[in-house]
Amino acid sequence: MAARHFGRIAALATAVALSCLMGTNATAKERNALTITPVPSAPISGAFTLTAVGDLIYLRPMLATIERKSPEMLRILRRADVTFGNFEEVVFDLPTFKGAPQAESGGTWMLGDPKVVDDLVAMGFDVVSTANNHATDWGAEGLLETIKRLDAAKLVHAGTGRTMAEARSPRYLDAPHGRVGLVAATSTFTPMTPAADPLGMVPGRPGANVIRTQEIGLVSDADLATLARIAGTKPDAAVKLGERVYRATPSPQSPMTLDYDANGRDVEGNLRSIRQAKQNGNFVIFSLHNHEPSEAVQQPPAFTVDFAHRAIDAGADAFITHGPHQLRGIEIYKGRPIFYSLGNFAMMNNSLDHLPADMYEQFGVDPAKVTAPEFLQARGSAIFGDPNLYETVIAESRYVDGNVAEIRLYPVDLGVTAKGADRGVPHLADPATGARILERLARLSQPFGTKIAIDKGVGVIRLAGAAK
Repeated sequence: MAARHFGRIAALATAVALSCLMGTNATAKERNALTITPVPSAPISGAFTLTAVGDLIYLRPMLATIERKSPEMLRILRRADVTFGNFEEVVFDLPTFKGAPQAESGGTWMLGDPKVVDDLVAMGFDVVSTANNHATDWGAEGLLETIKRLDAAKLVHAGTGRTMAEARSPRYLDAPHGRVGLVAATSTFTPMTPAADPLGMVPGRPGANVIRTQEIGLVSDADLATLARIAGTKPDAAVKLGERVYRATPSPQSPMTLDYDANGRDVEGNLRSIRQAKQNGNFVIFSLHNHEPSEAVQQPPAFTVDFAHRAIDAGADAFITHGPHQLRGIEIYKGRPIFYSLGNFAMMNNSLDHLPADMYEQFGVDPAKVTAPEFLQARGSAIFGDPNLYETVIAESRYVDGNVAEIRLYPVDLGVTAKGADRGVPHLADPATGARILERLARLSQPFGTKIAIDKGVGVIRLAGAAK
């Protein structure tokens, strides 16, 4: 009964919308004759190159240093038709800032020098995602200041906005080969992060385009019964305890496997934005910031794989994930690449000079007794000590008539053994480090049927029709 009632409401809403679309002069016959059908899209013809990296935790201008230490890496970034990265920070001038740090951050209150925006443009970046768990570290004021500075530099960005409609909307780059759309979302975020649309007299809320998920713990039948007793409920198909839902699985694992149910409205809203971006453009990038199930896990959760396939079915030409701070595998689905994580491209969080008092309090550290670098080094050794977090690739995808023909993977070292200001700054890896990075990425990509060859220190994925 409820479903039929909802259907009548939806039909009425559609009729009203169509009436508004056609104008008050449209006759009933004309309105009834209007049929909504998918709009055809035209892919970029001929050769086209998309170069992508992962998280840009690029907090201070380092272009001059990178130009000297790794000029070839910059040539790779600059020669692409379009270069993408995830802008995982906010930027503003702290002495004149009118806002304040929020009580909860994405892990670190990530604050970059405003000059890094111009640096990234000079390095070759054309489009960036801003949807991630650090988007609102410094509140709506920090987010809006960041948007203002990205706009001033004409660096196309998507994933955040003054409302959810704005944050979820596609953004476009009119490149020489065609119009490139970007839609960006995050499934990892703080309670402050989601944007919201206005309703009546209630204003909208600045924030990020989010895909909400429900974490599912997969346990044995016996464990589910025990959890039901603890929760004081019947052992039905699922038991909710705290923020997690538990379900029985015929093959429970130890440690427990985590699964996720993605919010249907968020998924459909993003798929609609992808569809619109493809209809109004020639090429679509979808960016997902996705830490789940944890930063220690090298395999993507099932919901990410499912959503990536649906995004490509909706029109995405590349699905680029980042968030767990390390590489995950690569899949080719219907002639389009899915990068399940491109890790970090820059990780300069050790170079922050200014930290909120909340951060010291979280770790029980007296700010009067340590410097910011000493505190960050101690925290980093405990949380960011994994060498894999400092090894990544630049993914250069070469398309022919809309389908990827070849992907070249250039290994990058962020200096896990470097000290002080040098740590977290990217440069092309030496042969031994590069081989280790590519061998790991090849192993992680095998379950998706992707074969990575290594040719003169570069990983290569060749598909049908690729040049030898």
